[in-house]
Amino acid sequence: MCKIFLGCWFALFASSALAVDFYVVTVDALNVRQGPDYTWNVIAKAPQNQLVLETRREGAWSEVFYQNANKANVKGWVYSKYIQPQTLTPETGKSAKFAIKVTAEQPVCEGRSMITGGSLCYLDVSFNVQSKTVSQERITVSCWADFVVPGRESVTPVQATVTKNYLLDRGGVGDTVRLKAGLKQQLDLTNLNVAYYNCSVN
Repeated sequence: MCKIFLGCWFALFASSALAVDFYVVTVDALNVRQGPDYTWNVIAKAPQNQLVLETRREGAWSEVFYQNANKANVKGWVYSKYIQPQTLTPETGKSAKFAIKVTAEQPVCEGRSMITGGSLCYLDVSFNVQSKTVSQERITVSCWADFVVPGRESVTPVQATVTKNYLLDRGGVGDTVRLKAGLKQQLDLTNLNVAYYNCSVN
């Protein structure tokens, strides 16, 4: 099974914005702790190659956020030595089975979320998949986005995902999917700090 990732991110700067960066875990079963030193309890173990969002750093420790294999949100502290900056580039080698191009519009916050009482925000993500080997094949495309809102002491990402099945017709298929997130705050575009988006095909 072949899986290709292509990701993008964009920032809308606000006066209260905090720096956020994406990292990848470089060791097996990295301990995620409640606080920024070894005395805090371990609350999770991040697997190798897990993509995490660093929301802040204190000394040699990084506060990170990610979704685990069960789609549960994990937020805690890891030793910064064991994560490294993630460079998001498409797989372009001759062995790649698919070529995928992903783009997105600016995120939009409008209306009121019935679940959180805050803003209902969305991001429209467009993709185009081309097969390098066959003219017709069934594939699954997953797209997701991390909506990040500035806070006084930290940022709280909210992740939205969409997964759909497609039939490659004459080796290609394209679509636009809407990723929705109910945020706790009342926001407009000037408050939405970062939206990170990514798609995979398998």
